Amino acid sequence: MLPDAYLSHQTSERLRLKIPSKKGDIAYFSSLRKEFSNNQGIKGIEVNPLTGSVLFIHNANKDTITEHAEAKSLFRLVEKVENTEGSSLSSKISEAFKDLNKQVGSFTGREIDIPGIAFLGLLAVGIFQISRGNFTAPAWYTAFWYALNIFLKAQPDKGDKGE
Repeated sequence: MLPDAYLSHQTSERLRLKIPSKKGDIAYFSSLRKEFSNNQGIKGIEVNPLTGSVLFIHNANKDTITEHAEAKSLFRLVEKVENTEGSSLSSKISEAFKDLNKQVGSFTGREIDIPGIAFLGLLAVGIFQISRGNFTAPAWYTAFWYALNIFLKAQPDKGDKGE
């Protein structure tokens, strides 16, 4: 049985697929790279066994790539099953923030994102509390604590170039 591959993103010359069942399988991704490295229409291929993803830089079309993969028993592209019952409130909120984060990023030239804004805002609240002489109330150091946590949680995402 072929492993399932899911479309992560696609542009005219880039195609990123996730192959969750092969996550961590270095030998599989090495053979995948080798199989496609001399393929006509593939300019480059980047694999990341840690994330279970493969990036095709190409001038072919998606169907040509996936048909070749199926013919060589490497993977088959499957569509993600959408939730037909409607999405949960947390999913809707998450999607809204993802969209807002993209808008903020494009507006600022990718210099700042929502976690960055939250970090700066909470840092400002903490400084404001200190400037008012409010050293004993938990508000200023709580704001700093939250700001630091938001900042630290956002950091691994920025360094993950292999996904």
